[in-house]
Amino acid sequence: MKIIADTNLIVRFLLRDDEAQFKIVTALFGKAEQIVIPTHVICELAWVLLNGYKLQSRDVLESITQIVQSHKAVVREDEIDAGLHMMAQGGDFADGVNAYSGGVMARGAVFASFDKQVVRLLTGQGTAAMVPA
Repeated sequence: MKIIADTNLIVRFLLRDDEAQFKIVTALFGKAEQIVIPTHVICELAWVLLNGYKLQSRDVLESITQIVQSHKAVVREDEIDAGLHMMAQGGDFADGVNAYSGGVMARGAVFASFDKQVVRLLTGQGTAAMVPA
């Protein structure tokens, strides 16, 4: 069986904050041949772990890295890498994903945001980014 995992499954699996659901998701993941994890799910996961559960950035980075390195996980590695790279620099995972994905969709496009930190981080990586004025 192949499954597409929602964010709440991964949260239960990682945090074990609901023992009954942890057992269910562990059994489900154990039976699955592949666990498809859309990039948006990883974006939600990063946000929930950082903002909802108040985990440290390094712990979230480590958790996401372990998930995507699982032999059963099917992810868009290029997008996840962009998010992890941004996060490792102190930025937001989703901003890294969005800048990368947008650049793939429209080569030569400039990432625009009112978030000065993400613009600074992206330009430091060589990605065209701007704060609109």
